[in-house]
Amino acid sequence: MKASKFFIPIIIFLILFLAGAFMMLYLQARLRGTTMIFGVDLYPRWVGTRAILSRESPYSQATRQQIWLQIYGSTDTPNGNLFGFYYPPAIATLLMPFVLLGLPGKLAAVLWCAFLFAILSTSLILWIIKFRNQSNGIIILPALLVSGWLFRPAFSNYLLGQFALFSTLTAIAAWLSLENDKPIWAGIFASLSLIKPSLTIIPIGFLFIRYWRKRKGILTLIASSLILYLPPTILIGWWLPDFLKDISNYALENRVAWSIIDLVTVPGLLWGLASILLVGLGIYKKNTLLTFGAAFALNAAIAPHSADYDLVAFIPLLIYLGNRCISTENKRNLLISLFFLLLWFPWLSLIVVIQSIETHAVEVWYRFIWLTYPLIILLASFILSLYQPMKDQG
Repeated sequence: MKASKFFIPIIIFLILFLAGAFMMLYLQARLRGTTMIFGVDLYPRWVGTRAILSRESPYSQATRQQIWLQIYGSTDTPNGNLFGFYYPPAIATLLMPFVLLGLPGKLAAVLWCAFLFAILSTSLILWIIKFRNQSNGIIILPALLVSGWLFRPAFSNYLLGQFALFSTLTAIAAWLSLENDKPIWAGIFASLSLIKPSLTIIPIGFLFIRYWRKRKGILTLIASSLILYLPPTILIGWWLPDFLKDISNYALENRVAWSIIDLVTVPGLLWGLASILLVGLGIYKKNTLLTFGAAFALNAAIAPHSADYDLVAFIPLLIYLGNRCISTENKRNLLISLFFLLLWFPWLSLIVVIQSIETHAVEVWYRFIWLTYPLIILLASFILSLYQPMKDQG
């Protein structure tokens, strides 16, 4: 029985990965010759990993010029975003085996994006199983699957090859592992989620404070992190000053839709306040999922974001809302409809903005969605946590 518990999700993942690979190859071909570069956000980390293997800093100007050459076709300073490595070098440890195999960057982008699609799809299917007894599930469950596949921030991740979705899902896996008394797995997943600490450092910190008695998880997190950081540190030496300098310039070198200075605006103040209140409410109600999701929201508020892909940080709160709106106890079709409207809000708002603005519509929408969507999700979570009190642990 235990074997089948893991065997079935693995088979589902492999099938979806194969399907995703064909889909990503198609998307890559369709986008060729357009301004959109398929899997573009993988290339800076790919080039940076090659630099580390050559004992060169991934944060150096020479490496950045190689990144520009890969993306823009020239080592000259581009007019667009000044793509840099920006990540801690732990991510290079994950990519090293594939770089050493000599995979072309374009093929690596296809495989990475297919992997993101497969882990998201598998996670959705496993979540949807929770609602299999829903009386009107014949309509709701396929709609939930399609909505998850096409959730605009997640879609951006496996179109651009971003790491935000990977970090968010591995953080959720760490939480589930702790909930199910698997602290060693929790430590491994937590270390993987921290390859993008700008999204996950606060929620991961909360998890290991919440489950501080599970010392194996903390020890495994430390050991896994050492394994991830040791190879690049041996190859390039002490990297922390260069990394801090690199990320401190992110908001200056890229067109950001949200940055920490927005916290002093009305949306920023409301976002920060709502996140803190939800953290407190989740602790008070002993609802770990609510607290965990609010910790993600708080983390996202203090980090810069250039596009919508980082909005996957709100997936834990969307899971919380989904658990409340779609359940055998809930017969209110209005709540279910509002939940699906929330999932499709990014696409619907993007269509409206594109129809209303002739130039730079997507950039305008990026700013709009970061000013509105987090607050809508936080407000909905706050209302439902009061309106539908539940005694579950998440």
